[in-house]
Amino acid sequence: MGKITDPIAERIRKKAGKDIKGGVMGKITHYIPGWHGYQEKEERRSADKVLREFLADQLRLVKQDIEKLQAMMVDYNLTKTWETFDRMLALTDKIESAMRYADYGYAGWGSKEKINEKELDKMYQFDSVLIDDIGAINDVVEEFTEKMNEGKFDDAWNYTYRLWQIMQRLEEKWNQREGFMKGYQE
Repeated sequence: MGKITDPIAERIRKKAGKDIKGGVMGKITHYIPGWHGYQEKEERRSADKVLREFLADQLRLVKQDIEKLQAMMVDYNLTKTWETFDRMLALTDKIESAMRYADYGYAGWGSKEKINEKELDKMYQFDSVLIDDIGAINDVVEEFTEKMNEGKFDDAWNYTYRLWQIMQRLEEKWNQREGFMKGYQE
């Protein structure tokens, strides 16, 4: 999978914006007063949703690789890692579900709670960091798998601990993002 970079997220945002703009409805709504601002916010909301689903999908792929590593740990009887792998997989499920079902950006037109562009940009910053962390998890998983395939078991606990630390950091950053969304943090 390799390291995920922010330009990917930017392409996703642009694609989501294009999907909303096009067609006859886009031309008609161009003439409705106030519609453009609403439409722009809806585009950002849609992009936020697409990006969040992308993050969740990437985390699911990484989880599959972590499950394969866990099976290797069992096969090689590296018992010291088992409990941490169980916790890691449970945490991965929790974070993926939170990402997939999180509130998406700007609230609907009639809603009392609105998220402005500055707040959306802050969310995109959080999401960019999350992409980097998922990439970091993937990098460690690939390196760890390579070591296991070579029969180098001495560092199994160190790799497991590194993965656990990155997973915890990912959860912390996700919680910060959620806190920001709910107005608890700046």
